[in-house]
Amino acid sequence: MKLLASLVAAAVLLPASVAFAHVEVRPERAPAGSDARLTFEVPNERADAATRRIVMQMPRGVTSVEGLALRGWRLSTSGPSGTVRRVTLVAPSGRELTGERRARFRLRVGLPRREGTTLTFKVLQFYDDGQVVRWLGPEGTTEPAPTLRLTAARDVAPEAAQTTPQDEPTATQPPDSSGKDGKEDGGVPIWAGIGLILLSAIAANALARRRNRRRMERYESEHRE
Repeated sequence: MKLLASLVAAAVLLPASVAFAHVEVRPERAPAGSDARLTFEVPNERADAATRRIVMQMPRGVTSVEGLALRGWRLSTSGPSGTVRRVTLVAPSGRELTGERRARFRLRVGLPRREGTTLTFKVLQFYDDGQVVRWLGPEGTTEPAPTLRLTAARDVAPEAAQTTPQDEPTATQPPDSSGKDGKEDGGVPIWAGIGLILLSAIAANALARRRNRRRMERYESEHRE
């Protein structure tokens, strides 16, 4: 019975571990034609070897790739003019991905204008002992390639359509609506608004006092009679 329980537990845990240990891209969706900020996660699945180099084949139509956060790794790109077909990440000495950990690389990627399609990023992972893991398969296999779904393009400039992680500052800041002269854009001055509030409070206070005075006069006249 104990052996049977162990086998059942192993069968339950195995799919979860296999599903977790693969190359991923976040977010899973981005607007078509935008300069999206994507985070690629690559697992080092071996305790006795380190990942030294990562090669990613870009889908057709990718116009540019720029490194945002690379953990010290060196990035190079190649492809015909105006496009990027291959991205190579190389770890400097002493910065290899070791142990059973995951590395996160943040890239700004110029996406093609093919909304409604799914892009596949094929990845080759090179270990320092010569092993190569090929993340090329479809979803559901043991070595799937990461995919990205292109949503409808937004009617904004490419820079404004970036998908930005919460822990990264945006490239642009919202305009200051306070104004330099103490008034909101297109509205009334702040001091005028404050004055209106004060006048309303004074008028309400005077009205309340007048009502209280009338009530007292009515009460006194009734008790005199």
